[in-house]
Amino acid sequence: MALINALLVLFSGVFISHKALKGDPEFVSIREQSVFWAATGGTSFYGCDLTDACFDGADLPHTDFRQSKLTRASFEGVTRLDLSRLQGTILEQPKVRKLLTSKIGVEEDYTGANFNGANLRGANLTGAILASVQALDADFSGATLTDACIQEWNINKNTRFENVLCEKVYLKCTRKGNGTFILSEPKPDNGTFQPGEFEKWIREIQDTVDLIFQKGLNWKAFAFAMTQTAIDNEGLDLSRYRVEHKGEGVMSVKVGVTAEANKSEIHQGIVNNYDSAVELLDRGAPLFLQAKNNQIEEIRDLLRSQWQEFREFVNVFSEANRSISIHGEGNRVYILKQAGDIMETKSEGFNVGGNFAIGGDNMTMTGAQLTLGDLTGQVTNTIQELHDVKSENGQDLVNILTNLQQSITTDPALAENQQKRALKAVETLAKEGKKPPEERDQDIAGMALDALQGISATVGHASKLAEFAEKYLPTLSKLFGLVG
Repeated sequence: MALINALLVLFSGVFISHKALKGDPEFVSIREQSVFWAATGGTSFYGCDLTDACFDGADLPHTDFRQSKLTRASFEGVTRLDLSRLQGTILEQPKVRKLLTSKIGVEEDYTGANFNGANLRGANLTGAILASVQALDADFSGATLTDACIQEWNINKNTRFENVLCEKVYLKCTRKGNGTFILSEPKPDNGTFQPGEFEKWIREIQDTVDLIFQKGLNWKAFAFAMTQTAIDNEGLDLSRYRVEHKGEGVMSVKVGVTAEANKSEIHQGIVNNYDSAVELLDRGAPLFLQAKNNQIEEIRDLLRSQWQEFREFVNVFSEANRSISIHGEGNRVYILKQAGDIMETKSEGFNVGGNFAIGGDNMTMTGAQLTLGDLTGQVTNTIQELHDVKSENGQDLVNILTNLQQSITTDPALAENQQKRALKAVETLAKEGKKPPEERDQDIAGMALDALQGISATVGHASKLAEFAEKYLPTLSKLFGLVG
């Protein structure tokens, strides 16, 4: 009996020790006590700043890392970290600790994990679920992210992506009952990322201002708030916004900004302008954009750079048969006229009669939310509506715009937002091209061609769009009567 009892105690101890060392929640207190006594007298980095430290290949049992700063510290090949004191660090999470030491996380589920400051250089995260992970200041340089899901992950400008290997990522994943995931919303929409393109794309989309509307979203007030805030603050990107229903009337909105933008000012500006617009609309009062006289040139620049998106927003909150007025200082009023021209009224009052048009046809809020694939199809349909419109050299306008569209959608030098803007410009040209020559708006066509020229100039002469622009934009200019 004594032998049996001794064996039972021995086996129980082994079982409990195994569970404790594996991080079983039921035995966490036993593990912590064991590690505490084992680490007594061992190496202590308690509270130390170990930023960029390298522990690669080291054997680190009985080491105290509690509350230490481990930003980009490397632990590749490190052994026996599970016997160290890791409270208050990302190493405390068993799955993250394993990833940091092995650099292998293929098809692993890291939903909600803390990767803040993690050194994941060269890690293989093919097919990994990175939904809602915190990755502020993390280093993914040289990592493989192909087929990973990055739904609502949290990164910042210090998160590194140099030389990331990635052909495609997914923005959404849904867990099935058997523990597998359904991946959706792939990026890019078509084809794969070429070397260097993922880093460029992620930098363009990562900077956002996040807003919550508890009582639903008044689209007219939101459009006004976005437009007014774009006038008041530099760095708001009208082309990038995402609206999601969170249930029970709650709406979540993410709005794109540049890296240099003052996010807090833009956030507060949108909130204040939205609340003001809702109040005015409830009272049946008109909405007027406000600007200082010295801002007029800045607004002109804004119209030139984001004229398509600006058009979509102002058409939402403008009324039929009315222009949009911008109130300046000293009772001076500026009217947005055809193609976004800003003209000062001659009287101290304001007469906003006449038609407002920046780009012609009425637009809806769906324009800026179209995927690249949807927008491509929409442009194709518009081009096909052209009939027998030819340039002076006999080339059919349909063929010119079709080739232009193909150059844009297959140009690896263009980021997705640049492709969308260029395609919107092509659609505008197609819409103007459907009109009889005497009814075409030269200002609108000119702005569309300027937009294409501007985008092609930013990507260099090696791009397909730049090559096309050099060859065919003069022909299009003649076709629309912009040059003699």
